[in-house]
Amino acid sequence: MANPFKYGTVVSGEDFADREEELGQLSSRLRETARIFLVAPRRYGKTSLIGNTLLDLQGQGLLTCYVDLYWATSSSEFLELYTTAVMRGSRSIARKAAQFVREFLPRLRPRLGFDPAGNPELSLDFSRETAAGAEDAFDLPERIAKAQGKRLVVAMDEFQEVMRIGGEDLERKLRAAIQHHTHVSYLFAGSKSHMLIDMVSEKTRPFYQMGTLMTLEKIPQEEFKRFIHAKFAGSSKDISAGAMNRLFEESENVPHYVQLLSFYLWDHFQDVHQIEEHHVEEALSLILRGQEPAYLTIWEGLTLHQRKTAKAAAKLKGRLLTSKETIQGFGLESASNVARSLNSLCTKGILRKEPEGYVFEDVLFNRWVERLHEHAR
Repeated sequence: MANPFKYGTVVSGEDFADREEELGQLSSRLRETARIFLVAPRRYGKTSLIGNTLLDLQGQGLLTCYVDLYWATSSSEFLELYTTAVMRGSRSIARKAAQFVREFLPRLRPRLGFDPAGNPELSLDFSRETAAGAEDAFDLPERIAKAQGKRLVVAMDEFQEVMRIGGEDLERKLRAAIQHHTHVSYLFAGSKSHMLIDMVSEKTRPFYQMGTLMTLEKIPQEEFKRFIHAKFAGSSKDISAGAMNRLFEESENVPHYVQLLSFYLWDHFQDVHQIEEHHVEEALSLILRGQEPAYLTIWEGLTLHQRKTAKAAAKLKGRLLTSKETIQGFGLESASNVARSLNSLCTKGILRKEPEGYVFEDVLFNRWVERLHEHAR
């Protein structure tokens, strides 16, 4: 029997855990002219939510396209990714590629090729990017939507990367186009929360007050537990209340890690019909052993003070890190040194600052650092 748990990939259907409320909100709002900025920490299931939202909207007859900015390394690459995704979303590219370009992108030079399935695939050359080319690219969704008499929904994942790709100049060009679009809805999503929030909240930024913010929270724990329990039960396994609580404690109710730990539990104990708490500990230890080479590389790249600060963050759950007791107990020297190390750890993507304190971006790295602290005693 196949493992019922999925992680590290976009999921849909019965593998998509809950999120019915968020799915309904996004689908409802994107059916109208909307610009939504979806903020979600990494591994919260943001991309799966976007994918299921677009599938839902397609079922309602809307056109959709998805662009992942993470893969673009320059403005020209972004424009090519963007136009290719929008053209695919139009559902007409394979039938009339040449006519499409003449009608919608007269100032650009197309390249016609074939995908692995042998279907015609059109791409555009932005290697000599011009203002006219960017203008045509960013106006393309509105022109397609008007021509086909359908609303088009454009989802841009990791949207904060636009700053890395082209800076505020690219932001301004995009805003200049979409502020006039009435037949297109936009979903801008990102995992670097502070960067995305700054884009819409700072008065000097092009996207200031351009849309509404939506924050993706953790799945309500009791609902998520029912989902996980049903997955185990569906494969003739039971999981005790203690094991379930331990699973969610170790994974901190972050969807990716809940599914990952559940996957290992199911896979490693296939002949066990009753999962108990000690099985969770064994599965977690197995995962951490597998991750240790990568975690050692991260650890060796930190200064001694950053390591001490990370240990304190793991032990104290990210709270009271500049208190006198913490500084003395972990040998952190001074509050200013702690602040510098925390800032560096956030810049490196190891920690993330939240209202209640600092949290590890990688929950399993947190568990690994905790064990370092225990072994050091």
